[in-house]
Amino acid sequence: MRLYLSRFLQAVDETGWPRHSAKLLFYIAGQPDGRIPYSKALLDLSLNEGQLERAIAALTAAKLIVRADNHENARAVDLQVTPTGEDVIGKLNDLADGRKSISEKRR
Repeated sequence: MRLYLSRFLQAVDETGWPRHSAKLLFYIAGQPDGRIPYSKALLDLSLNEGQLERAIAALTAAKLIVRADNHENARAVDLQVTPTGEDVIGKLNDLADGRKSISEKRR
């Protein structure tokens, strides 16, 4: 898992996105229904509100996530991955899977 995460982050670095944006996208996409309440993302990812807002702005501008109404609380907002965001996660996974570790390259 650790090796995969390292490869995934290398693939993210190639996109030029800040890591906390990719971390948010990956986290949302990993939820059972591809959505998470804003407040839970803020707590779970250990980002401050400014970092989270910049990540959301970057991901919504790229059409990778959207803000959606929370089904349980009319005052709350959810963050939801879009089909485009799911495609990007898939491409990043493919990039990460295609990478070889340093020990594999030496063989």
